[in-house]
Amino acid sequence: MNISVDILPILDPQKTGVGWYTYNIIKYMALNNDIKKYKFEFLGFDFLGRRNNTEVKELLKEWFPNSEYKIFKMMPYGIYRRIWDYIPFSYNYLFNSKSNLYNFFNFIVPQKINGYVINTVYDMVYKVYPNTMTKANYKRLDKELARSCERADLIITISNNSKQEIINYLGISGDKIRIVPCGVDLNFYKPVYKNEILNKYNIQKPYFLYIGTLEPRKNIKNLILAFNDFLKKNNCNDVKLVIGGKKGWMYEEIFKTVQELKLENDIIFLGYVPIEDMSALYSNAVSFIFPSLYEGFGIPPLEAMACGCPVIVSNTSSLPEVVGDAGILINPFDVEELSNAMYYVYCDNDLRNELKKKSIIQAGKFSWELAAQKIIDIYKEFE
Repeated sequence: MNISVDILPILDPQKTGVGWYTYNIIKYMALNNDIKKYKFEFLGFDFLGRRNNTEVKELLKEWFPNSEYKIFKMMPYGIYRRIWDYIPFSYNYLFNSKSNLYNFFNFIVPQKINGYVINTVYDMVYKVYPNTMTKANYKRLDKELARSCERADLIITISNNSKQEIINYLGISGDKIRIVPCGVDLNFYKPVYKNEILNKYNIQKPYFLYIGTLEPRKNIKNLILAFNDFLKKNNCNDVKLVIGGKKGWMYEEIFKTVQELKLENDIIFLGYVPIEDMSALYSNAVSFIFPSLYEGFGIPPLEAMACGCPVIVSNTSSLPEVVGDAGILINPFDVEELSNAMYYVYCDNDLRNELKKKSIIQAGKFSWELAAQKIIDIYKEFE
């Protein structure tokens, strides 16, 4: 069987959740002997070489030496997406592809595909919290997602919560949906106590940590309000809040809140954090805090737990599935509840040590090897 894999999500050098999921699934599939009977081709768009094309090509050739790497350079993907209803030729034609199966990793499936189609839908945030999305992304999903799922022969999602919401909001049969949870690389994400990484960012212990895109859905304003409440109530002037992640949309309110509360000296913004620095940042934190309003899965808390970092997360969407009993669950709308949770973890050494032990055990339940095997088992359904 010939399989085509859409690699558009990994062509961005600053990958976020979808990009890392795609990257790790492909990487760990390459380590599985079951894929040797398949012929792979990797398809993507790189108009005028603006994406991370060369590095990705080298990686894929290393992982899949007998595969084909096909990049369409004649137009941006965004333009293609806008006109694919009106052009006469198929997706296959763009890449001269004759595969049996096409695997897409980012919600939307192009029109006019000859072959079986697998679509990956991570969450239904555009239905649950439409106000936390850009208008452009909302319109794109509102127009394309339902028919992409209808077009797909099978849908992959990443949690039980997301599966149920796909069923409820799109009317998709549960028989058509498979769950492939995210994983964590336990050889990379593990306790690492390197002060040079903290020195690089001028971070002094103790500190709370958040890693993720700066956007409304991540609920960072309430995190800042809770941190301010924690400082005022407990006279903990030596504690910092460290926030890492690239700017998404409507991030301005985050910085405005910091200024209004006069917390410029108490909160450190790192910007986008390279992956090689993550383990040390997680490992040395008092706690990793992820008060997101909604997640299809939630990779950052899993990475933090693998590093033995106590986590405080929202009690919403899929996050309780990921954290289990290894973290503290809070109502993301209740600033005082989050502030109190920060205080408990900060002051109670026994609680912190218990959560560290539980976190490592819980993280061990999720692996990219297992996720890749589940994808390959799905491929076998089409043989």
